[in-house]
Amino acid sequence: MLFKSFSKVKLALLFVVIISSIFSSCISLPSTTPNNSFSGDIQINSEPGGALIYLDGIYTGHSTPYKLENISNGSLVTLKLSGYLNSNNIVQITPNQINIINIHLIPSTIPPFPPFFDIGYLTHIDINPNYLQLSPGKIVKINSITAYYLDGTNKKLPFEKCDLLSINKNVAIISESGEITAVSEGETTIWAIYTENNVTRSDSIQVYVSEGQSTITDSLSNIDVSPSFMSLYIGQSKPISSITAHYASGIEQTINPNNCDYSVNNSFVSVSNSGIISGNAVGNSIVTVAYTENNITKTDTISVSVSDTIVGDAKYRALAVGVGDYIYYGEEGDLLAPPYDVNKMKKIFNDCQFGSNNIGFSKIKELKNTQATKTNILQGIQSTFSGADENDVSYFYFSGHGALLDQVSYLCPSDFNGNTSSAISVHELESFLSVIPGIKVVFIDTCHSGGFIGKDIARNETTNNLISEEEYLSDFNDSIINSFARYNITKDLLTSSEYQVLTSSHWYQLSYELHPPNEQPFGVFTKALYEGCSLANNIPADVNNDNKISLNEAYNYIAQWVAAMRINQDVQVHPLNSNFTIFEY
Repeated sequence: MLFKSFSKVKLALLFVVIISSIFSSCISLPSTTPNNSFSGDIQINSEPGGALIYLDGIYTGHSTPYKLENISNGSLVTLKLSGYLNSNNIVQITPNQINIINIHLIPSTIPPFPPFFDIGYLTHIDINPNYLQLSPGKIVKINSITAYYLDGTNKKLPFEKCDLLSINKNVAIISESGEITAVSEGETTIWAIYTENNVTRSDSIQVYVSEGQSTITDSLSNIDVSPSFMSLYIGQSKPISSITAHYASGIEQTINPNNCDYSVNNSFVSVSNSGIISGNAVGNSIVTVAYTENNITKTDTISVSVSDTIVGDAKYRALAVGVGDYIYYGEEGDLLAPPYDVNKMKKIFNDCQFGSNNIGFSKIKELKNTQATKTNILQGIQSTFSGADENDVSYFYFSGHGALLDQVSYLCPSDFNGNTSSAISVHELESFLSVIPGIKVVFIDTCHSGGFIGKDIARNETTNNLISEEEYLSDFNDSIINSFARYNITKDLLTSSEYQVLTSSHWYQLSYELHPPNEQPFGVFTKALYEGCSLANNIPADVNNDNKISLNEAYNYIAQWVAAMRINQDVQVHPLNSNFTIFEY
Protein backbone atom coordinates (compact mmCIF):
# COMPACT_ATOMS: atom_id res chain seq x y z
CA MET A 1 0.00 0.00 0.00
CA LEU A 2 1.22 3.49 -0.80
CA PHE A 3 1.91 6.02 1.93
CA LYS A 4 0.65 9.45 0.92
CA SER A 5 2.58 11.66 3.30
CA PHE A 6 5.87 11.66 5.11
CA SER A 7 6.80 13.14 8.42
CA LYS A 8 9.29 13.18 12.29
CA VAL A 9 8.37 16.57 12.54
CA LYS A 10 9.18 18.58 9.79
CA LEU A 11 5.53 18.83 10.06
CA ALA A 12 4.15 16.36 7.53
CA LEU A 13 6.86 15.88 5.08
CA LEU A 14 5.08 15.60 1.78
CA PHE A 15 3.46 18.82 2.94
CA VAL A 16 6.80 20.13 4.21
CA VAL A 17 6.30 23.07 6.56
CA ILE A 18 9.32 24.56 8.33
CA ILE A 19 8.44 25.99 11.73
CA SER A 20 11.24 28.29 12.87
CA SER A 21 13.91 26.03 14.42
CA ILE A 22 11.59 23.24 15.51
CA PHE A 23 10.80 20.28 13.29
CA SER A 24 8.91 17.05 13.60
CA SER A 25 10.05 13.52 12.96
CA CYS A 26 7.00 11.74 11.64
CA ILE A 27 5.41 10.57 8.50
CA SER A 28 1.69 11.25 8.78
CA LEU A 29 -0.03 8.70 6.63
CA PRO A 30 -3.63 9.00 5.44
CA SER A 31 -5.02 5.50 5.45
CA THR A 32 -6.17 4.83 1.89
CA THR A 33 -6.61 6.51 -1.48
CA PRO A 34 -6.68 10.26 -0.85
CA ASN A 35 -9.96 12.09 -1.24
CA ASN A 36 -9.78 15.86 -1.10
CA SER A 37 -13.09 16.44 -2.87
CA PHE A 38 -15.19 16.86 0.28
CA SER A 39 -15.36 19.59 2.89
CA GLY A 40 -16.66 20.11 6.40
CA ASP A 41 -16.64 22.33 9.46
CA ILE A 42 -13.65 22.36 11.81
CA GLN A 43 -13.36 23.71 15.35
CA ILE A 44 -9.90 25.21 15.98
CA ASN A 45 -8.72 25.55 19.59
CA SER A 46 -5.33 26.66 20.86
CA GLU A 47 -3.49 26.96 24.16
CA PRO A 48 -3.04 29.85 24.73
CA GLY A 49 -6.04 31.23 22.88
CA GLY A 50 -6.23 34.32 20.70
CA ALA A 51 -4.05 33.00 17.88
CA LEU A 52 -4.75 34.46 14.42
CA ILE A 53 -6.14 31.87 11.99
CA TYR A 54 -4.80 31.69 8.42
CA LEU A 55 -6.25 29.37 5.77
CA ASP A 56 -3.89 28.40 2.92
CA GLY A 57 -1.79 31.46 3.80
CA ILE A 58 -4.68 33.97 3.85
CA TYR A 59 -5.81 35.57 7.12
CA THR A 60 -9.42 34.61 7.88
CA GLY A 61 -10.11 37.58 10.15
CA HIS A 62 -10.71 35.22 13.09
CA SER A 63 -8.76 34.03 16.13
CA THR A 64 -8.94 30.94 18.32
CA PRO A 65 -11.17 29.45 19.48
CA TYR A 66 -13.28 29.56 16.33
CA LYS A 67 -15.19 27.21 14.02
CA LEU A 68 -14.42 27.51 10.31
CA GLU A 69 -17.19 26.25 8.06
CA ASN A 70 -17.12 24.44 4.70
CA ILE A 71 -13.33 23.90 4.72
CA SER A 72 -11.87 21.60 2.04
CA ASN A 73 -10.08 18.46 3.15
CA GLY A 74 -6.31 18.95 2.82
CA SER A 75 -6.36 22.70 3.45
CA LEU A 76 -3.49 24.23 5.44
CA VAL A 77 -4.45 25.97 8.70
CA THR A 78 -1.77 28.22 10.23
CA LEU A 79 -1.99 29.78 13.70
CA LYS A 80 0.09 32.87 14.54
CA LEU A 81 0.52 34.40 17.99
CA SER A 82 3.17 36.86 19.14
CA GLY A 83 5.83 35.16 21.26
CA TYR A 84 5.04 31.68 19.88
CA LEU A 85 6.16 29.63 16.90
CA ASN A 86 3.70 29.39 14.02
CA SER A 87 1.69 26.18 13.99
CA ASN A 88 0.82 24.57 10.64
CA ASN A 89 -1.76 21.79 10.31
CA ILE A 90 -3.13 19.95 7.31
CA VAL A 91 -6.91 19.71 7.68
CA GLN A 92 -8.14 16.11 7.82
CA ILE A 93 -11.93 16.17 7.49
CA THR A 94 -13.78 13.12 8.81
CA PRO A 95 -17.29 13.03 7.32
CA ASN A 96 -20.24 12.98 9.71
CA GLN A 97 -18.09 13.85 12.73
CA ILE A 98 -17.19 16.97 14.66
CA ASN A 99 -13.72 17.86 13.37
CA ILE A 100 -11.52 19.43 16.03
CA ILE A 101 -7.94 20.73 15.98
CA ASN A 102 -6.41 21.22 19.45
CA ILE A 103 -3.07 23.06 19.22
CA HIS A 104 -0.58 23.62 22.05
CA LEU A 105 1.47 26.57 20.80
CA ILE A 106 5.21 26.45 21.47
CA PRO A 107 7.01 29.54 22.83
CA SER A 108 9.53 31.02 20.43
CA THR A 109 12.02 31.17 23.30
CA ILE A 110 12.37 27.69 24.74
CA PRO A 111 13.81 27.36 28.27
CA PRO A 112 17.26 25.71 28.30
CA PHE A 113 16.32 23.21 30.98
CA PRO A 114 13.29 22.18 33.00
CA PRO A 115 12.63 23.41 36.53
CA PHE A 116 13.37 21.35 39.61
CA PHE A 117 11.26 18.21 39.67
CA ASP A 118 8.85 17.75 42.55
CA ILE A 119 9.08 14.18 43.90
CA GLY A 120 5.40 14.49 44.77
CA TYR A 121 4.62 14.90 41.06
CA LEU A 122 1.53 12.94 39.94
CA THR A 123 2.75 10.43 37.35
CA HIS A 124 -0.44 8.51 36.47
CA ILE A 125 -3.71 7.10 37.74
CA ASP A 126 -5.00 3.54 37.47
CA ILE A 127 -8.67 2.56 37.33
CA ASN A 128 -9.79 -0.93 38.26
CA PRO A 129 -11.16 -2.94 36.48
CA ASN A 130 -9.83 -2.31 32.97
CA TYR A 131 -12.98 -3.58 31.25
CA LEU A 132 -16.51 -4.73 32.01
CA GLN A 133 -19.04 -6.97 30.29
CA LEU A 134 -22.61 -6.17 31.25
CA SER A 135 -26.14 -7.03 30.24
CA PRO A 136 -28.62 -4.17 29.77
CA GLY A 137 -29.90 -2.87 33.09
CA LYS A 138 -26.96 -4.14 35.14
CA ILE A 139 -25.35 -1.74 37.62
CA VAL A 140 -21.80 -2.09 38.95
CA LYS A 141 -19.54 0.21 40.91
CA ILE A 142 -15.92 0.54 39.80
CA ASN A 143 -13.48 -1.01 42.28
CA SER A 144 -10.96 1.79 42.72
CA ILE A 145 -9.03 4.69 41.26
CA THR A 146 -5.42 4.96 42.45
CA ALA A 147 -3.03 7.89 42.02
CA TYR A 148 0.72 7.22 41.70
CA TYR A 149 3.51 9.72 42.42
CA LEU A 150 7.14 10.26 41.45
CA ASP A 151 8.43 9.33 44.91
CA GLY A 152 6.87 5.86 44.57
CA THR A 153 3.88 6.51 46.84
CA ASN A 154 0.24 6.04 45.86
CA LYS A 155 -3.20 6.71 47.28
CA LYS A 156 -6.80 5.70 46.62
CA LEU A 157 -8.86 8.52 45.16
CA PRO A 158 -12.46 9.27 46.15
CA PHE A 159 -14.57 8.90 43.03
CA GLU A 160 -16.03 12.36 43.67
CA LYS A 161 -12.54 13.89 43.23
CA CYS A 162 -12.40 12.64 39.63
CA ASP A 163 -14.28 13.66 36.51
CA LEU A 164 -16.11 10.54 35.33
CA LEU A 165 -17.68 10.38 31.88
CA SER A 166 -18.93 7.90 29.32
CA ILE A 167 -18.15 8.35 25.63
CA ASN A 168 -21.44 6.75 24.54
CA LYS A 169 -24.19 7.39 27.06
CA ASN A 170 -26.62 5.35 24.96
CA VAL A 171 -24.60 2.25 25.92
CA ALA A 172 -23.63 2.98 29.55
CA ILE A 173 -23.60 5.88 31.98
CA ILE A 174 -21.56 6.54 35.12
CA SER A 175 -22.52 8.49 38.22
CA GLU A 176 -20.33 10.76 40.32
CA SER A 177 -20.10 7.97 42.90
CA GLY A 178 -18.62 5.54 40.36
CA GLU A 179 -21.73 3.46 39.56
CA ILE A 180 -21.87 2.26 35.94
CA THR A 181 -25.31 1.48 34.53
CA ALA A 182 -25.61 -0.55 31.30
CA VAL A 183 -28.26 1.01 29.07
CA SER A 184 -28.31 -0.86 25.75
CA GLU A 185 -26.17 -3.16 23.61
CA GLY A 186 -22.94 -1.71 22.28
CA GLU A 187 -19.53 -0.62 23.52
CA THR A 188 -18.21 2.51 25.17
CA THR A 189 -15.28 3.85 27.15
CA ILE A 190 -15.62 5.16 30.69
CA TRP A 191 -12.98 7.80 31.51
CA ALA A 192 -11.68 8.92 34.90
CA ILE A 193 -9.81 12.24 34.81
CA TYR A 194 -8.00 13.57 37.89
CA THR A 195 -6.16 16.86 38.41
CA GLU A 196 -3.77 17.64 41.26
CA ASN A 197 -1.46 20.66 41.49
CA ASN A 198 -2.29 21.58 37.89
CA VAL A 199 -1.27 18.13 36.62
CA THR A 200 -3.99 16.08 34.89
CA ARG A 201 -3.93 12.31 34.47
CA SER A 202 -6.51 9.88 33.05
CA ASP A 203 -7.34 6.19 32.67
CA SER A 204 -10.26 4.27 31.21
CA ILE A 205 -12.50 1.20 31.36
CA GLN A 206 -13.73 -0.45 28.18
CA VAL A 207 -17.39 -1.43 28.63
CA TYR A 208 -19.23 -3.99 26.46
CA VAL A 209 -22.99 -4.39 26.83
CA SER A 210 -24.86 -7.34 25.30
CA GLU A 211 -27.78 -9.62 26.09
CA GLY A 212 -26.93 -12.80 27.93
CA GLN A 213 -24.18 -11.33 30.07
CA SER A 214 -25.49 -12.53 33.41
CA THR A 215 -22.54 -11.47 35.55
CA ILE A 216 -20.93 -8.10 36.14
CA THR A 217 -17.35 -8.82 35.13
CA ASP A 218 -17.93 -12.26 33.73
CA SER A 219 -16.87 -13.71 37.11
CA LEU A 220 -13.15 -14.11 37.76
CA SER A 221 -12.30 -17.83 37.51
CA ASN A 222 -8.55 -18.02 38.10
CA ILE A 223 -5.21 -16.34 37.40
CA ASP A 224 -2.08 -17.69 35.74
CA VAL A 225 1.30 -16.30 36.73
CA SER A 226 4.36 -16.77 34.55
CA PRO A 227 6.93 -18.07 35.08
CA SER A 228 5.92 -20.85 37.46
CA PHE A 229 9.61 -21.34 38.40
CA MET A 230 12.37 -18.74 38.75
CA SER A 231 16.07 -19.13 39.53
CA LEU A 232 18.04 -16.27 41.10
CA TYR A 233 21.41 -15.68 42.64
CA ILE A 234 21.87 -13.58 45.78
CA GLY A 235 21.35 -9.93 44.92
CA GLN A 236 19.66 -10.62 41.59
CA SER A 237 16.14 -9.36 40.78
CA LYS A 238 13.72 -10.41 38.07
CA PRO A 239 10.21 -9.22 37.22
CA ILE A 240 7.22 -11.53 37.03
CA SER A 241 6.73 -12.14 33.31
CA SER A 242 2.94 -11.95 33.16
CA ILE A 243 -0.25 -12.24 35.19
CA THR A 244 -3.35 -13.30 33.28
CA ALA A 245 -6.91 -13.28 34.63
CA HIS A 246 -9.39 -15.83 33.25
CA TYR A 247 -13.16 -15.37 33.35
CA ALA A 248 -16.17 -17.70 33.28
CA SER A 249 -16.99 -16.89 29.65
CA GLY A 250 -13.49 -17.84 28.52
CA ILE A 251 -12.30 -14.25 28.13
CA GLU A 252 -8.90 -13.37 29.56
CA GLN A 253 -6.97 -10.17 30.23
CA THR A 254 -3.45 -9.22 31.26
CA ILE A 255 -3.26 -7.80 34.80
CA ASN A 256 -0.96 -4.96 35.79
CA PRO A 257 1.39 -6.33 38.51
CA ASN A 258 0.71 -3.18 40.54
CA ASN A 259 -2.89 -4.34 40.99
CA CYS A 260 -1.87 -7.57 42.75
CA ASP A 261 -0.83 -8.47 46.30
CA TYR A 262 2.26 -10.56 47.06
CA SER A 263 3.43 -12.75 49.92
CA VAL A 264 6.45 -15.01 50.50
CA ASN A 265 6.69 -18.07 52.80
CA ASN A 266 10.21 -17.21 54.05
CA SER A 267 12.95 -14.57 53.89
CA PHE A 268 15.08 -16.15 51.15
CA VAL A 269 13.42 -13.84 48.63
CA SER A 270 11.48 -10.58 48.71
CA VAL A 271 8.96 -9.15 46.28
CA SER A 272 8.10 -5.53 45.52
CA ASN A 273 4.63 -4.07 45.05
CA SER A 274 5.23 -4.14 41.30
CA GLY A 275 6.14 -7.85 41.18
CA ILE A 276 9.95 -7.66 41.16
CA ILE A 277 11.37 -10.73 42.95
CA SER A 278 14.83 -10.43 44.57
CA GLY A 279 17.15 -13.13 45.92
CA ASN A 280 18.26 -12.52 49.54
CA ALA A 281 19.74 -15.83 50.72
CA VAL A 282 20.39 -19.36 49.47
CA GLY A 283 17.26 -21.49 49.60
CA ASN A 284 13.87 -22.18 48.07
CA SER A 285 10.77 -20.00 48.44
CA ILE A 286 7.17 -19.81 47.31
CA VAL A 287 5.85 -16.44 46.14
CA THR A 288 2.05 -16.16 46.18
CA VAL A 289 0.35 -13.70 43.83
CA ALA A 290 -3.22 -12.63 44.66
CA TYR A 291 -5.60 -10.67 42.46
CA THR A 292 -9.02 -9.39 43.59
CA GLU A 293 -11.84 -8.21 41.37
CA ASN A 294 -15.40 -7.51 42.54
CA ASN A 295 -14.68 -9.16 45.89
CA ILE A 296 -13.43 -12.35 44.21
CA THR A 297 -9.78 -13.20 44.97
CA LYS A 298 -7.72 -15.75 43.03
CA THR A 299 -4.09 -16.77 43.60
CA ASP A 300 -1.21 -18.49 41.85
CA THR A 301 2.36 -19.25 42.96
CA ILE A 302 5.95 -19.10 41.73
CA SER A 303 8.64 -21.45 43.02
CA VAL A 304 11.91 -19.55 43.45
CA SER A 305 15.36 -21.07 43.92
CA VAL A 306 18.21 -18.83 45.10
CA SER A 307 21.89 -19.80 44.69
CA ASP A 308 25.05 -18.12 45.98
CA THR A 309 26.91 -18.07 42.66
CA ILE A 310 26.29 -16.40 39.32
CA VAL A 311 25.81 -19.05 36.67
CA GLY A 312 26.88 -16.56 34.02
CA ASP A 313 27.14 -12.79 33.89
CA ALA A 314 24.52 -11.03 31.82
CA LYS A 315 25.75 -9.60 28.55
CA TYR A 316 24.58 -6.22 27.28
CA ARG A 317 24.37 -5.42 23.57
CA ALA A 318 23.04 -2.37 21.72
CA LEU A 319 22.04 -1.33 18.20
CA ALA A 320 21.48 2.41 17.67
CA VAL A 321 19.86 3.59 14.43
CA GLY A 322 19.61 7.24 13.32
CA VAL A 323 18.08 8.11 9.95
CA GLY A 324 18.37 11.72 8.84
CA ASP A 325 19.16 11.28 5.14
CA TYR A 326 16.31 9.74 3.12
CA ILE A 327 17.32 8.39 -0.27
CA TYR A 328 14.04 8.94 -2.14
CA TYR A 329 13.20 12.38 -0.74
CA GLY A 330 14.84 15.75 -1.18
CA GLU A 331 16.30 17.94 1.53
CA GLU A 332 12.80 18.81 2.71
CA GLY A 333 12.33 15.19 3.69
CA ASP A 334 15.58 14.91 5.64
CA LEU A 335 16.19 15.35 9.35
CA LEU A 336 19.28 16.76 11.05
CA ALA A 337 19.13 15.35 14.58
CA PRO A 338 19.16 11.51 14.27
CA PRO A 339 22.92 11.01 13.70
CA TYR A 340 23.66 13.25 16.69
CA ASP A 341 21.00 11.40 18.72
CA VAL A 342 22.84 8.13 18.03
CA ASN A 343 26.05 9.67 19.36
CA LYS A 344 24.28 10.59 22.60
CA MET A 345 22.94 7.07 23.04
CA LYS A 346 26.37 5.55 22.35
CA LYS A 347 27.84 7.81 25.03
CA ILE A 348 25.34 6.48 27.57
CA PHE A 349 25.95 2.87 26.54
CA ASN A 350 29.73 3.25 26.69
CA ASP A 351 29.64 4.69 30.21
CA CYS A 352 27.38 2.00 31.70
CA GLN A 353 28.78 -0.49 34.25
CA PHE A 354 26.26 -3.08 35.49
CA GLY A 355 26.33 -5.08 38.71
CA SER A 356 29.09 -5.77 41.19
CA ASN A 357 31.33 -7.00 38.37
CA ASN A 358 31.00 -3.65 36.50
CA ILE A 359 29.85 -5.28 33.28
CA GLY A 360 29.86 -2.99 30.27
CA PHE A 361 28.27 -3.40 26.86
CA SER A 362 29.95 -6.21 24.96
CA LYS A 363 28.71 -4.90 21.62
CA ILE A 364 27.52 -1.45 20.50
CA LYS A 365 26.65 -1.08 16.81
CA GLU A 366 25.30 1.88 14.89
CA LEU A 367 23.56 2.52 11.59
CA LYS A 368 23.34 6.12 10.39
CA ASN A 369 21.64 7.84 7.46
CA THR A 370 21.82 5.89 4.18
CA GLN A 371 23.42 2.90 5.96
CA ALA A 372 20.14 2.38 7.77
CA THR A 373 18.14 0.68 5.03
CA LYS A 374 15.33 -1.65 5.98
CA THR A 375 17.44 -4.71 5.15
CA ASN A 376 20.44 -3.42 7.12
CA ILE A 377 18.31 -2.58 10.17
CA LEU A 378 16.65 -5.99 10.31
CA GLN A 379 19.93 -7.79 9.61
CA GLY A 380 21.58 -5.55 12.21
CA ILE A 381 19.09 -6.74 14.82
CA GLN A 382 19.90 -10.34 14.01
CA SER A 383 23.69 -9.91 13.98
CA THR A 384 23.99 -7.54 16.96
CA PHE A 385 21.99 -9.73 19.31
CA SER A 386 23.10 -13.14 18.08
CA GLY A 387 24.25 -15.34 20.94
CA ALA A 388 21.97 -13.71 23.52
CA ASP A 389 20.50 -15.96 26.21
CA GLU A 390 17.74 -15.48 28.78
CA ASN A 391 20.10 -13.65 31.17
CA ASP A 392 21.10 -11.03 28.60
CA VAL A 393 19.73 -7.56 27.88
CA SER A 394 19.46 -6.23 24.31
CA TYR A 395 18.98 -2.52 23.52
CA PHE A 396 17.40 -1.21 20.31
CA TYR A 397 17.25 2.54 19.63
CA PHE A 398 15.70 4.26 16.59
CA SER A 399 15.59 7.96 15.70
CA GLY A 400 14.08 9.14 12.44
CA HIS A 401 10.79 9.49 10.66
CA GLY A 402 7.80 7.53 11.87
CA ALA A 403 4.58 6.79 10.02
CA LEU A 404 0.97 5.94 10.75
CA LEU A 405 -1.36 4.03 8.44
CA ASP A 406 -4.73 2.65 9.58
CA GLN A 407 -3.61 3.03 13.21
CA VAL A 408 -0.47 0.90 12.61
CA SER A 409 2.83 2.59 13.47
CA TYR A 410 5.91 2.25 11.25
CA LEU A 411 9.62 3.07 11.38
CA CYS A 412 10.90 4.65 8.18
CA PRO A 413 14.38 3.46 7.14
CA SER A 414 16.56 5.47 4.78
CA ASP A 415 15.24 3.63 1.69
CA PHE A 416 11.59 4.27 2.53
CA ASN A 417 9.91 4.99 -0.83
CA GLY A 418 6.30 5.66 0.12
CA ASN A 419 5.16 2.04 0.21
CA THR A 420 4.38 0.07 3.36
CA SER A 421 6.64 -2.73 2.16
CA SER A 422 9.66 -0.42 2.45
CA ALA A 423 8.87 0.58 6.07
CA ILE A 424 9.15 -1.47 9.29
CA SER A 425 5.79 -1.99 10.98
CA VAL A 426 5.36 -2.59 14.69
CA HIS A 427 4.45 -6.19 13.88
CA GLU A 428 7.59 -6.72 11.79
CA LEU A 429 9.85 -5.15 14.41
CA GLU A 430 8.30 -7.29 17.15
CA SER A 431 8.75 -10.45 15.11
CA PHE A 432 12.51 -9.74 14.80
CA LEU A 433 12.96 -8.74 18.45
CA SER A 434 10.80 -11.47 19.98
CA VAL A 435 13.14 -14.28 18.89
CA ILE A 436 15.99 -12.73 20.91
CA PRO A 437 16.15 -14.39 24.36
CA GLY A 438 16.21 -12.22 27.47
CA ILE A 439 15.02 -8.67 28.08
CA LYS A 440 14.70 -6.18 25.23
CA VAL A 441 15.04 -2.46 26.05
CA VAL A 442 13.59 -0.33 23.24
CA PHE A 443 13.76 3.45 22.74
CA ILE A 444 11.85 4.93 19.77
CA ASP A 445 12.12 8.63 18.88
CA THR A 446 9.63 9.02 16.02
CA CYS A 447 6.17 10.37 15.44
CA HIS A 448 3.32 7.97 16.29
CA SER A 449 5.77 5.84 18.28
CA GLY A 450 3.24 5.14 21.05
CA GLY A 451 1.60 2.76 18.59
CA PHE A 452 4.49 0.35 19.13
CA ILE A 453 3.15 -0.28 22.64
CA GLY A 454 -0.54 0.25 21.87
CA LYS A 455 -0.73 3.67 23.53
CA ASP A 456 -3.93 5.50 22.70
CA ILE A 457 -5.48 8.27 24.80
CA ALA A 458 -3.00 9.40 27.44
CA ARG A 459 -2.69 7.38 30.63
CA ASN A 460 0.09 9.76 31.57
CA GLU A 461 -0.65 13.23 30.23
CA THR A 462 2.03 15.82 30.95
CA THR A 463 0.01 18.98 30.40
CA ASN A 464 -3.37 20.24 31.52
CA ASN A 465 -6.68 19.84 29.73
CA LEU A 466 -5.44 17.44 27.08
CA ILE A 467 -8.69 15.53 27.49
CA SER A 468 -11.36 18.13 27.85
CA GLU A 469 -14.11 17.29 25.37
CA GLU A 470 -16.22 14.17 24.96
CA GLU A 471 -16.13 14.57 21.18
CA TYR A 472 -12.32 14.60 21.23
CA LEU A 473 -12.26 11.41 23.27
CA SER A 474 -14.88 9.78 21.08
CA ASP A 475 -12.85 10.24 17.91
CA PHE A 476 -9.86 8.47 19.41
CA ASN A 477 -12.03 5.87 21.15
CA ASP A 478 -13.59 4.81 17.86
CA SER A 479 -10.23 4.41 16.15
CA ILE A 480 -8.82 2.36 19.02
CA ILE A 481 -11.81 0.00 19.02
CA ASN A 482 -11.41 -0.54 15.29
CA SER A 483 -7.64 -0.98 15.47
CA PHE A 484 -6.97 -3.40 18.29
CA ALA A 485 -8.46 -6.76 19.19
CA ARG A 486 -11.28 -6.38 21.69
CA TYR A 487 -9.73 -8.41 24.47
CA ASN A 488 -6.08 -8.66 23.50
CA ILE A 489 -4.41 -5.45 22.34
CA THR A 490 -0.90 -6.75 23.08
CA LYS A 491 -0.61 -9.11 20.10
CA ASP A 492 2.36 -8.18 17.90
CA LEU A 493 3.10 -5.08 19.98
CA LEU A 494 6.16 -4.48 22.16
CA THR A 495 4.09 -5.13 25.29
CA SER A 496 4.93 -8.61 26.54
CA SER A 497 6.93 -9.05 29.74
CA GLU A 498 10.22 -9.30 27.82
CA TYR A 499 10.08 -5.62 26.76
CA GLN A 500 11.04 -2.42 28.58
CA VAL A 501 10.03 0.42 26.27
CA LEU A 502 10.08 4.21 26.09
CA THR A 503 8.54 6.03 23.13
CA SER A 504 8.63 9.72 22.32
CA SER A 505 4.90 10.29 21.76
CA HIS A 506 1.38 8.87 21.59
CA TRP A 507 0.37 6.98 18.46
CA TYR A 508 -1.55 10.03 17.23
CA GLN A 509 1.16 12.62 18.02
CA LEU A 510 4.17 14.08 16.27
CA SER A 511 7.67 14.03 17.77
CA TYR A 512 9.99 17.00 17.42
CA GLU A 513 13.63 17.85 16.84
CA LEU A 514 15.17 21.25 17.62
CA HIS A 515 17.91 23.15 15.78
CA PRO A 516 19.37 25.61 18.34
CA PRO A 517 21.72 28.26 16.94
CA ASN A 518 25.40 27.27 17.19
CA GLU A 519 24.51 23.90 18.73
CA GLN A 520 23.98 20.39 17.46
CA PRO A 521 20.36 19.59 16.54
CA PHE A 522 18.60 17.08 18.77
CA GLY A 523 15.44 15.06 19.07
CA VAL A 524 13.48 16.37 22.06
CA PHE A 525 12.88 12.88 23.49
CA THR A 526 16.49 11.75 23.05
CA LYS A 527 17.83 15.00 24.49
CA ALA A 528 15.64 14.52 27.57
CA LEU A 529 16.83 10.93 27.93
CA TYR A 530 20.45 12.04 27.65
CA GLU A 531 20.03 14.94 30.08
CA GLY A 532 18.50 12.67 32.71
CA CYS A 533 20.37 9.41 32.26
CA SER A 534 23.91 10.22 31.12
CA LEU A 535 26.90 10.11 33.44
CA ALA A 536 28.08 13.35 31.82
CA ASN A 537 25.09 15.11 33.40
CA ASN A 538 25.40 13.36 36.79
CA ILE A 539 22.29 11.22 36.09
CA PRO A 540 19.60 13.48 37.62
CA ALA A 541 16.94 10.88 36.75
CA ASP A 542 18.42 8.68 39.51
CA VAL A 543 15.95 9.82 42.18
CA ASN A 544 17.08 7.38 44.90
CA ASN A 545 20.81 7.99 44.24
CA ASP A 546 21.77 4.31 43.86
CA ASN A 547 23.65 4.89 40.56
CA LYS A 548 20.95 2.88 38.81
CA ILE A 549 18.24 4.30 36.60
CA SER A 550 15.08 2.26 36.38
CA LEU A 551 12.69 2.45 33.45
CA ASN A 552 10.23 4.28 35.71
CA GLU A 553 12.84 6.83 36.85
CA ALA A 554 13.82 7.52 33.24
CA TYR A 555 10.21 7.85 32.16
CA ASN A 556 9.31 10.30 34.92
CA TYR A 557 12.33 12.50 34.20
CA ILE A 558 11.84 12.51 30.41
CA ALA A 559 8.10 13.16 30.62
CA GLN A 560 8.62 16.16 32.89
CA TRP A 561 11.59 17.48 30.87
CA VAL A 562 9.56 17.43 27.66
CA ALA A 563 6.57 18.99 29.43
CA ALA A 564 8.79 21.77 30.77
CA MET A 565 9.81 22.52 27.18
CA ARG A 566 6.11 23.14 26.50
CA ILE A 567 6.13 20.85 23.50
CA ASN A 568 2.96 18.91 22.77
CA GLN A 569 4.62 15.51 22.80
CA ASP A 570 3.69 13.01 25.53
CA VAL A 571 6.29 10.36 26.35
CA GLN A 572 4.97 6.79 26.69
CA VAL A 573 6.24 3.81 28.69
CA HIS A 574 5.73 0.06 29.01
CA PRO A 575 5.34 -1.36 31.54
CA LEU A 576 4.17 1.27 34.02
CA ASN A 577 6.12 1.59 37.28
CA SER A 578 8.87 -0.76 36.15
CA ASN A 579 11.86 -0.97 38.51
CA PHE A 580 13.96 -2.70 35.85
CA THR A 581 17.42 -1.10 35.68
CA ILE A 582 18.05 0.21 32.16
CA PHE A 583 21.27 2.11 32.97
CA GLU A 584 23.81 1.68 35.77
CA TYR A 585 27.13 3.41 36.55
